[in-house]
Amino acid sequence: MNVWLVNPFDPLPGDPEQQGRYATLARLLCARGHRVTWWTSSFSHRFKRPVDAAAIAATCETIGIHPVFLQAPPYPTNVSVARLRNHRVLVRRFGAEAPKHRPAPDVVIASTPPPTLARQAILFARQAGVPSVLDVQDLWPDAFDRLAPWWLRPAFGLALRPMRRAADEAYRLADAVVGVADAYRDEALRLGGPERPAETIPLGVDLADFDAAARRGGCEELTKPPGETWLIYSGSLNRSYDCLTLTEAFADASARLDRPVRLFVTGRGELSGALDAIVRRRGLRNVTRTGFLEFDRWAWLVTQCDAGFNASFPEAMIYLPNKIFYYLAGGLAVLNTIPGQCSRIVAEGRCGLDYRAGDAADCAAAIQRLLGDPAALAEMRRAARALAESTYDRAVLYPRYAAFLERLAGLRPPDAPPGKDSDRP
Repeated sequence: MNVWLVNPFDPLPGDPEQQGRYATLARLLCARGHRVTWWTSSFSHRFKRPVDAAAIAATCETIGIHPVFLQAPPYPTNVSVARLRNHRVLVRRFGAEAPKHRPAPDVVIASTPPPTLARQAILFARQAGVPSVLDVQDLWPDAFDRLAPWWLRPAFGLALRPMRRAADEAYRLADAVVGVADAYRDEALRLGGPERPAETIPLGVDLADFDAAARRGGCEELTKPPGETWLIYSGSLNRSYDCLTLTEAFADASARLDRPVRLFVTGRGELSGALDAIVRRRGLRNVTRTGFLEFDRWAWLVTQCDAGFNASFPEAMIYLPNKIFYYLAGGLAVLNTIPGQCSRIVAEGRCGLDYRAGDAADCAAAIQRLLGDPAALAEMRRAARALAESTYDRAVLYPRYAAFLERLAGLRPPDAPPGKDSDRP
């Protein structure tokens, strides 16, 4: 089958950024004998510069992926009017070019965000008479609306109305739904109607790739000395994530522990200055801010740590973020604030502890409980890696995604016996 993948954000093979969800899926589909046409943007979301289209195309063609670069204007920050303009141009150019592109698809996968481009892709699929899949990675614009100050919410609601209409229409018109978390899948079905094929395929982690990167990234300055305990918070420093609370809590907990402990904070964001102010005010010489690390070095650092913070606020509607899978891959115990699926992973997998978002005392108590019992911590770390291997490796997860698409397109999965559908989700 010919699969059209419509996603402007994820890195394609040949891009310097670490490969994510869609590159994994695209490679797997090609390996199963399918053709993938990937509609993407000429502008790199992460690096805020034009992508190297020639290098990406050359790498992709060796795999069997056929990229189509939609020209769109740059934007300097993720939250900006310029980014909305970028999305409008992507929608217009996809709408103009998709009907002329050959070969036509047998199935269309549209990621949301951005919901406006997803709606356009699903409308095209309906006009072409082929099934469409809405792949839900975030609930735009609801996530924006709930994080706005109460006095700005009416204005936010008005400004985001076109995006909301696009999201609602995409939910309603898609023939099938895949979510990166149960909550995303369920919300899409609630808003668009439940009588459709639906599946949860988490982001997961490519364990072989992670392990190889960690081996390459080994370096003395990020190697844990004997007798120390290391913790890590990795991700954006913005108002969706509870990075300030955990820093205050770490200051309280580390002062009470009887051995050296260090916190690493990777990434950047609007709260960088506030976090640095806490570090200065509390005199935290055992907090290291790294900014963004090249993936190999970052993977090595993760493997050197003992526990990782999976910390966001419930109102941010971040249900199953990427970082938890990398923590599991690195064999880290998880300190978690996210209710629902993340909490179940931690509890049922016996690989960490929950604490209340925004509650520094509860966070400090969780840190002390975790680090105060070295034997229990070691067992949690073993359980975390075992869970990554058995459940959240993309080599385990993504064949389910491919089989789901094959069934939707009316094909028999290539590894199933004739006349049997052995890969039901």
